[in-house]
Amino acid sequence: MKMQFWSLSKKSLQNMRKIEKDLSAVPTILNSPNRVEAFLKNIDSSNFTYGKGLYKTKAVEEKLCEIYHLKCAYCERDISDDDKHIEHYRPKKRYYWLAYSWDNLLLCCSRCNKAKGDKFLTEHCSVLYGDEAFSQIHNLGRDYDRLEQPKIINPEREDILDEIVFDRDGKISSSNPRVTYTIDEVCKLNRNELVEKRVKLINGFIRRVEKHYKRYLDEKNYTNYSMFDPDIEELIDECCVESEFYAFRYFILNNIELFFLEHKILQKILKEKLKLVLKNQ
Repeated sequence: MKMQFWSLSKKSLQNMRKIEKDLSAVPTILNSPNRVEAFLKNIDSSNFTYGKGLYKTKAVEEKLCEIYHLKCAYCERDISDDDKHIEHYRPKKRYYWLAYSWDNLLLCCSRCNKAKGDKFLTEHCSVLYGDEAFSQIHNLGRDYDRLEQPKIINPEREDILDEIVFDRDGKISSSNPRVTYTIDEVCKLNRNELVEKRVKLINGFIRRVEKHYKRYLDEKNYTNYSMFDPDIEELIDECCVESEFYAFRYFILNNIELFFLEHKILQKILKEKLKLVLKNQ
């Protein structure tokens, strides 16, 4: 389902980025007897030693693929034809009792999974196992977040669309230190493969717009903006949570003038056209 834009305000759209996971709808297999057995053995050894493949099941992967729209939780790259990794937000080696926690499992691409590894810095001391029962493991994340204050963004609990910025070269940054840490130190979200894909996306849009801008100037009908309709409509239609690089598309839509700094008239036309199209949706 396509997202609906009511305005160009970032505030009105910021909740669209966070992934929504129903913690009451735990895949049945994660509560199976052999998971309970492995959980108890790991508790006894105070380490993630048993049941190493028990969170990597078809049922869990399929559910995460549905929730994440076949995109990596961190870089938003489409992984429909790539390796799909089931990633632990809190590393299973340190948080061994959370190895089968539905609350702790994300869908991730191989590059982000490798980059993140076991990184998990916190502002406060890490929590230790406190005799939590197996029945509790799927709902411990929020309490742990309050106690630890993780430095890594959790895409299932945090809306960061208004915290991130992209430049004309497809690079992502932020003034929020936690977001910056996640981008630069944890997941390496400005690695070449991602930047190149983002640049290709924005360059394609810019070329189409500039082609229609030339036509607009040639026709010398300065009140007719209709030639920009396909560009704007496609930009809006593709800015949905199912799309690869949704956050980048969202940023372009809300900051379109930044990508046409040399064309003041074109900036004005595109912003006016955006408002008109959105109003009529």
